[in-house]
Amino acid sequence: MSSMKLKGSAWKGFTIIELMIALVIIAILVALAYPSYASYVRKAKRGDAQQLLLNWSVNQEIFRSNNPTYADADDLSAPTIDDFVLSVSNVTASTYSLQADASGDQEHDTQNGVSCDVMSIDQNGLKLPAECWGGRS
Repeated sequence: MSSMKLKGSAWKGFTIIELMIALVIIAILVALAYPSYASYVRKAKRGDAQQLLLNWSVNQEIFRSNNPTYADADDLSAPTIDDFVLSVSNVTASTYSLQADASGDQEHDTQNGVSCDVMSIDQNGLKLPAECWGGRS
């Protein structure tokens, strides 16, 4: 094996084996940490979508206080957010349902074994699935 040798001094530098061992250790650490990081990112994005649904629900109530029915998609446009598609359905004078459908990697989001890829809130404040909303419905 050849390494760098300075005049009158000992051998300097790392061998290729030492570098490969360090690379393998780093790869193992990344492989262990990534799933936890991805789960954390999904949970944060879920919180963003929930906040938009809650804000949209408040806007529905404000709209209803000034109109004979709740707002449909033409009257009150859906907010936008990456990794979710938000929609309104079942709009009448006394009901509505707001829904956030996950897309992309966000579809793999779960809480306590319950899928959080579709979340909703209605005119009564019923939040489904309850596990995804922190257990409060």
